[in-house]
Amino acid sequence: MQFIEVKDKATWRLFHRVPHIVYQNDDNWICPLESDIEAVFDPEKNKTFQHGEAKLWVLLNDRDEPIGRIAAFIDHKRNEELEHQMGGIGYFESIDDQEVAFALFRQAEEYLKSKGIQGVDGPVNFGERDKFWGLLVKNFGPPIFMENYHPRYYRAFFEDWGFQPYEQVLTMKGALDEVPVDRFGALARRMKERYPYRVESIDLNNLDQISVHFAEVYNAAFTHFPYFKPLEPALIKEALKQLRPIATNEMGCVAFHEDQPVGIAGLHPDINPFLKHAKGKLSWWKIPRFLYNLKFQHPRSLKGIIFGVHPDFQGKGVFALLIDHLAHASNDFNLRQHKHLILCTIRGHNQIMVNTMFKLGVKPDRVHYAYRKMLEPGLEVHPLDFIDDSSVE
Repeated sequence: MQFIEVKDKATWRLFHRVPHIVYQNDDNWICPLESDIEAVFDPEKNKTFQHGEAKLWVLLNDRDEPIGRIAAFIDHKRNEELEHQMGGIGYFESIDDQEVAFALFRQAEEYLKSKGIQGVDGPVNFGERDKFWGLLVKNFGPPIFMENYHPRYYRAFFEDWGFQPYEQVLTMKGALDEVPVDRFGALARRMKERYPYRVESIDLNNLDQISVHFAEVYNAAFTHFPYFKPLEPALIKEALKQLRPIATNEMGCVAFHEDQPVGIAGLHPDINPFLKHAKGKLSWWKIPRFLYNLKFQHPRSLKGIIFGVHPDFQGKGVFALLIDHLAHASNDFNLRQHKHLILCTIRGHNQIMVNTMFKLGVKPDRVHYAYRKMLEPGLEVHPLDFIDDSSVE
């Protein structure tokens, strides 16, 4: 076996080839868009490179066939706030062979150790924590857009190599017709009568001010959580621009108290069911079929990408205002056009968010674990809080 570092188009093709080998007999697998993965490791598109570094490898067998891949990375800025110097691994794929998997882990760890890293998390993303985060451990159905999917045998690879479950990442799902819209609506009306609240839909063609509002609420709402990383309006604007082909103005909103933004919500259709035919490449000739299916194929699901309430206004009805607006915008557009609501990357240790999701009527439907392994003797893993996920198979 030999490792090849990913540096050019030819080695990127090998990197992308690996999952097609691993999942060739798995009908549930939907290949992530190759462009989305390459963007993670493009310094011009991923600002984490301004204070971080990454390497990717493909493992070949004796016939020069790709049999595994892995990425290793370090966010030096985040490490400034941590007790120990941490690195990450991600985009791991391996055939069902422990020797191959362990060789991949070893390659990544040796690189991280050479950089002074004391512990490693994985499989995780290099950058944002709202996508490609954690190892799938429960419910191996078709993945949601930008959600990790893995074979069942990966879990033994990680745990036998010494990784321990560190963070629970939940995908929560519910039927939209079971969301207690009337209850949220009644509360929203009372709040509007009592306080100077209003809610506005986003305008995907006028993102400058909306991006500022989203950043203000997000950075206030999540600043006290582990691994918090503030978002700049420019980054939010770029993310919202990418949603223009698939989302509508009814899928996002901002709540205000007088002129202060105090709550944000954002959704978009889960496009993964319409990407299966693309096999990781949304080439120009595949786009018409994708857009047609997105518009006319049913049933469809809405994926929540962000909910946040300013800490000064938590428990004051803002969440109800957001839900009421999303439900009834443009003559109940979201309720009429979609069947399920899916919320991804809900952390088990974020009890406030978990409880809020339960009130919304969604329940754990899929579970990922982010694993951790310390690389220096004497250092211990201290897992974050997990909720009971025994209801998920």
